Amino acid sequence: MNIDDIRNGQRTKVPIFDLESGARNGFKDLEVSEDCGVIIFEGVFALHPDIRISLDLWIAVVGGVHSHLISRVQRDKSRVGCFIAQNEIMMTVFPMFQQLIEPHLVHAHLKIRNDFDPVLSPESSLFVLKSNKKVAYQDIVAILDSAKFCSSVQKFIDIYIRLPGIPSNGQLRDSDCIRVRICEGRFALLIREPIKEGNFIIQPKVDFDISISTVAGLLNLGYQAVAYIEASAFIYQDGKILIEVDHLQDVPGPYIQIKGVNKDAVAAAGSMLKLDTSYTTKSYLEIILERLPAIERTSGGIHSQQSARLLEIVEFIQSQGSSSASESSSGRVVSPIDGVIEEMQSRIRRLEKWLAINTVLWTFLMSALVGYSLYQRRRQ
Repeated sequence: MNIDDIRNGQRTKVPIFDLESGARNGFKDLEVSEDCGVIIFEGVFALHPDIRISLDLWIAVVGGVHSHLISRVQRDKSRVGCFIAQNEIMMTVFPMFQQLIEPHLVHAHLKIRNDFDPVLSPESSLFVLKSNKKVAYQDIVAILDSAKFCSSVQKFIDIYIRLPGIPSNGQLRDSDCIRVRICEGRFALLIREPIKEGNFIIQPKVDFDISISTVAGLLNLGYQAVAYIEASAFIYQDGKILIEVDHLQDVPGPYIQIKGVNKDAVAAAGSMLKLDTSYTTKSYLEIILERLPAIERTSGGIHSQQSARLLEIVEFIQSQGSSSASESSSGRVVSPIDGVIEEMQSRIRRLEKWLAINTVLWTFLMSALVGYSLYQRRRQ
């Protein structure tokens, strides 16, 4: 087992996972230095019995952006006059988590609740300037550090889903939608709007990656796909500044985005590219909606020639998402006794906690008594 090899300081092979195919596509060699005192194994299945038996300390991190998504779904449901329990959302949106991951979290030696919000935290935010002014490739390269320069090309699809019946003024709005981005086989979620400050858009530095079954679960909860954007992104960066040139389908001319964690550096890059008077804080959905006739951009979604393509994407998500969930649960046999066993296990865990508390209290009490008796002896 490669975990045992790593613990023993031996060279081992670790798998390489291909996000596009959803499978392993090879292995790479790994050797841990003798000077390394702590090795961290991180992953959603890190507490699986076959893995945790080889580890010394088991830590579970719960909450985080998953909790924000649950809160967002509950908020949307309440806006349309419905109530939905948190457990129902978990079973529908995160079925793989409930079946394959959550049962192992109870064994963690340490459980950390993560209430971190990457959108509201300035330490994890990107400052973005956006413009539709055309900029030459040579000008972009000229303001980046040539020693650290690298470039790449990505194609992505943004799907906007919303609950029908959410109050609106008859127009489709970003704030009413959850955006799902599909890029290179990965699904990422944006559950709240970025913050706008002057010409700047402040957005989280990291994506909230999800599985296709989570998207299918949202659709099963009643969310409907109302719009999609297909685009190609040409990305240039040097480690400090990232410049992204986006070519949106059916939109003439590209949009340029300058991104970075240093607000002043982003502003300086925009000035060097002479973009100061051309910035916009509008989202791509707003930009596309403004170009459509009013009859094609109602609150129910965009009704145009893209409807067929959007339906095709949704059907793919639903078919793949349902098959993933069924595969994960096909080997799980549910019997009436399961509920009784789980209740008994829950009671045992509560008794164990109470026993631990009692042990700690008795230890303190006995320590105090021994200390007091020693003090009295010394006085005598």
